[in-house]
Amino acid sequence: MKLLFGLFFVAAILFIACEQNRHSTNNVYQNTLKQKKAELHKSGQFVIKEDSSSFIGRVFNFKFRQGKIVLADVIQPSLFFIDTKGNIIKILRWKKGEGPGEIKRIGEFEILNDRIYISDNVNLRWSVFDTSGNFIKTTRIFKDTKSKNNASYYDGGKMVGWGNKLFNCIVEVKYDREFNQHKSKSIAIIDTTLVIEKVFGFMDEIYSRFRIYILAPAMTIDKNGFIYYTQRPTYKIYKYDSNGNYLKVFGVKGRFRVIDEDLPRNLSYDEINKKSKKFSSTEGLFSSPKGYILHQFVELNDKFFETRSFIDRINYLKVYDLEGNYINSEIKLPGVLMTIDEEGKLYIYEKDEPGNRIIGVYEIKFIDD
Repeated sequence: MKLLFGLFFVAAILFIACEQNRHSTNNVYQNTLKQKKAELHKSGQFVIKEDSSSFIGRVFNFKFRQGKIVLADVIQPSLFFIDTKGNIIKILRWKKGEGPGEIKRIGEFEILNDRIYISDNVNLRWSVFDTSGNFIKTTRIFKDTKSKNNASYYDGGKMVGWGNKLFNCIVEVKYDREFNQHKSKSIAIIDTTLVIEKVFGFMDEIYSRFRIYILAPAMTIDKNGFIYYTQRPTYKIYKYDSNGNYLKVFGVKGRFRVIDEDLPRNLSYDEINKKSKKFSSTEGLFSSPKGYILHQFVELNDKFFETRSFIDRINYLKVYDLEGNYINSEIKLPGVLMTIDEEGKLYIYEKDEPGNRIIGVYEIKFIDD
């Protein structure tokens, strides 16, 4: 009887494991809405009005918050708040360093409930400030070795706020090795005191087939709290509810060129250049208040590796409705999609020239195909 129970227990565990992995490998929902096409229409543009007191070092990350475009500077630890005419309304700057309230480099940020949360990807910690930039606290939320609960995850980079929670991409430490990353959970729910409440989600099965050093996930949350998550080497998008329950995986490959060989981190720069130009990669996910999800993906070229400017990549945009139905699109963008405002307007970074940084304003319109 004990032997029978033991075999049943092992079988149950294997079934659960297979059931969990099944979501990440099979049954990708692929449906294209017929007789409908998405197009990009430009309604205006503006230049960011920089001067000697408000010079941006290097544009790195963007969000639309508090009615403004908020831009993170990767050179100097700063946030620039820019209105939709290009005026710099407010700048928050922090001392570059390792001390309390200091930041080495802004990796990700979020503004939620009158607090600014910044992930410092050099100091490997998060810092919290009020909306005037005053320091509140610092914590190593994912790598505090004194805490058994928080020592199991690496910061995956992408941070999104919704309601009273922060959602952050993660990688489980025990799976951060070649051919094992697909076993990791992918998202953490964090309260505003920076306590991890729950981890959930799937990494894509492509990490079980190739050695790929690039994680760089993308995530967005729609107006109803549904979470959409994907990773750089894939076009597939995973959907969860606000509690982290898996709903579906969807996506249409189209012209997305999926990686089909190893791209390990120990290659030379020239080898990485050569291989990276063969494949597409996901750049971002965006949720529109008008009820659709935008998937931005890129192709790399020689010019990008010469300038290192993300303007010089070839950027494309796919459009899905909230159920994962694909709307004919694959729009070639005139730059990089930065963010979407509360009205559904798209802000595309078209020119990366200091003093002449051009942002185009666009709308998605649907026509009969």
